[in-house]
Amino acid sequence: MDLMQQFVGEHFVRQDSLVPHLEGTELSITTWSARFLEQPVVLVQSEETPNKGALGTVEIDLICSAFAYAAEKGLPVVLYLNSSGARLNEGDGIQASFRKLLNAALAFRSEGHRIVVLMGKNVFGGASLLAMSGHTRIYSEATRVSMTGPRVMEGQPENQSHDIRSIIAAENRARNDAFGVWAESSDDVKTQLHQALSHEDSAHGGAELVKASELPFESSRVKEDPSGINCTGTQPPQINDLLALILAIAKWDHSDELALTCEWSCHSLNAADENAYQSYWLFAVSETIYRKQKYGCQVTCHFAKDVSGGLYIALAASATEVTAAPGVGVQALPYGIVDQIVTSATAEEKEIELIELEIIDRIEGPQ
Repeated sequence: MDLMQQFVGEHFVRQDSLVPHLEGTELSITTWSARFLEQPVVLVQSEETPNKGALGTVEIDLICSAFAYAAEKGLPVVLYLNSSGARLNEGDGIQASFRKLLNAALAFRSEGHRIVVLMGKNVFGGASLLAMSGHTRIYSEATRVSMTGPRVMEGQPENQSHDIRSIIAAENRARNDAFGVWAESSDDVKTQLHQALSHEDSAHGGAELVKASELPFESSRVKEDPSGINCTGTQPPQINDLLALILAIAKWDHSDELALTCEWSCHSLNAADENAYQSYWLFAVSETIYRKQKYGCQVTCHFAKDVSGGLYIALAASATEVTAAPGVGVQALPYGIVDQIVTSATAEEKEIELIELEIIDRIEGPQ
């Protein structure tokens, strides 16, 4: 039992299940009206399951409902996350679910409500993006975080010289997280959680985080003109590309419409980019887009090429509208890692499927 799991069991008084009709079902997430010390909170709790806490459509709907309940009651949300990420056997629809999930977290934050994340043993894939929505993340020594699962990363030839376990370990993650704090004991977690729930400060925007990070943010692959911002080339973005994109979106002032066109294929599998905490910066991209459209700019995210993974979720979750060129495919893991999840026989059927699943909103371009 990891420190955070033990802490949740000992320090939260669960009052009511938010979904009593699902009690007894083997879910990787449960949601509760609860108390921590004397403070009422909504608790979203990972459960130990044979699929390592993978999140499916049902679990994602539960988390979204928990955000809605907490917003209605004016309560903070505490997330205890110990999850391997998306439940891939649910197919393409899981991408649409994660799009909805990250949007729900962004909306909850934008309304001034607080999220605190207790980082469990494993926080991978889409679960790591959800974790980045926290105003505070509390790490323990056992925590491991990565956008791509460690086995996949270790299998990439370009990563052979890197110690992946060290890269995704809590010490490295907390060092690179402006909103991360460290806990070595249950008392530490208690103190940090109490402080996090007591704060009323708002989270910094993506552009502020970039400028404070001292990471390189120049990129020839982020091109801006009066018609929009283009993410060029089909290779995955490196961290400097993501940072350049954040800055370009934040300063956009040509009009109250922004067309964001993406040719990038997926989030990076390179150890160097994971070392810089890729999940953290992908969420910063998403929040930067969300802030832009919240304050009156219509942001259309257009996928010009096949796209997958956390890159799709980060861009699609916060855009006003998501479009794709004819024939474009979307899948959960980076291309080349798994067979394409969209298995329709023709491009036309594939496009209908993507729209019906709400992965995209419409097809845009020459038919």
